[in-house]
Amino acid sequence: MFWFFVYDIVLLTRQIKERVFIAMIEAVFSSEIYQILEKSLNASAMQHQMISNNISNVDTPGFKRSEVVFQSKLNEALGLAEKQEMPLYLTHVNHIPISPKITVQNVQPEIIVNNETSLRPDGNNVDVDSEMTKMAENTAYYSALAQITSLKLSGLQSVISDGRK
Repeated sequence: MFWFFVYDIVLLTRQIKERVFIAMIEAVFSSEIYQILEKSLNASAMQHQMISNNISNVDTPGFKRSEVVFQSKLNEALGLAEKQEMPLYLTHVNHIPISPKITVQNVQPEIIVNNETSLRPDGNNVDVDSEMTKMAENTAYYSALAQITSLKLSGLQSVISDGRK
């Protein structure tokens, strides 16, 4: 009977340690920098797909190019965007906000189809040279994000491995 009690305590202790470890890991990876990196990598990958789709449909009559809008939304959420209107402030807690505050958690990439321009008589508005330039820029951007993510994770791994010594 005593050994069952000891076994239950050991098992319970192990479960608590696992939950605490999982909570610590979730806390580390839910920090704003990791959210920004994850969302930026996802948006860049989506942009790569849109550019590839635009290039593959360069000869499709009536095709309209698409692009991903993300960076301006992220800049707004981080407070880096240039304000075009006069800032408004709430003077009381019960006042209705003018516009909802955009946070990093709320920022999502958005696909926009450009219907306004048309470069050719067949209605297609894809310029291959422009798309190839955007592809190169996006590739460099994605590579930089991947390197930053790798550095952040290497630093975390270093802290964990040095903590064991």
